[in-house]
Amino acid sequence: MPSAELPVSGDTKLLGILSEGASFTLSPALHNCAAKILNKNEIYVHFDLASMHVKTFLDIFWHLGGRGLNVTMPHKNLVASLVESNGLASINTLVRSESGWKGFSTDGEGFLNGLAQAPAHVDEFDAVIILGSGGAAQAVLSAIASATKDRPIIAVIHRRSKNNDQKILAAASNDPVLMLTLRSMDAASFADTLKETQGLRRLVIQATSAPKHGDTLLSYVPALQYLSKDDLLVDMIYDKPSALYLGALERGLRCLDGLPMLIEQARLSQLLWWGQSASYDELLLAAKKR
Repeated sequence: MPSAELPVSGDTKLLGILSEGASFTLSPALHNCAAKILNKNEIYVHFDLASMHVKTFLDIFWHLGGRGLNVTMPHKNLVASLVESNGLASINTLVRSESGWKGFSTDGEGFLNGLAQAPAHVDEFDAVIILGSGGAAQAVLSAIASATKDRPIIAVIHRRSKNNDQKILAAASNDPVLMLTLRSMDAASFADTLKETQGLRRLVIQATSAPKHGDTLLSYVPALQYLSKDDLLVDMIYDKPSALYLGALERGLRCLDGLPMLIEQARLSQLLWWGQSASYDELLLAAKKR
């Protein structure tokens, strides 16, 4: 059970999430709940900033004694370029170190851990089909390639543009998959991919932010006819599910929204900041209350 809430004092430390236009975020609810459970005298708040102010903010937050940050779109790539991030092109967690901010990505591992709520494990699939090619998609592909390196899989990425081609290829370069194909991001191409991979056990991942910008991906829904109940569709968005996710629900297909991934990402961030984390069930309850 959570301990009594610690009073805010001169010893209270700051954590937060850095974003632009993400007032819907559940991260404050998750991390403030965890701080209470783990008896941490820390407060987690939302910082909404335009990209032009991010570098200045990181400097100021450092000098204020900030403990750490989560980073979400559109700042993941920018922040990775501003801090020590071990070559990562996209990061979602900052940790205070003696030498400055250090960047990490919990996207990939958080995704894999979240699959357990389906319940599922990446090893049960023969093919992975990802819609999108941004930082989260890259991290998830890298994690999947690493987790299945002893049993190569087919991976198909439907890219938004050519800008991320090399990043996607690099994401799987250390642990090559059996075949990596890049295709155009359109409904017809998606339907063709599902037709061509029938008979395989498929993990379909909706990794774009399109539903947040008004495109529910409704035109992709007819392709769901080519999925079976052995497949799994995961929509990485938790606040605005795509028409794909809702369509899969209606058809009785296996599907998962983005909340399990968000919770597992939060738990991994807590391990980086505190060396311990709240349980999945405790954070799920906090999310539902929010």
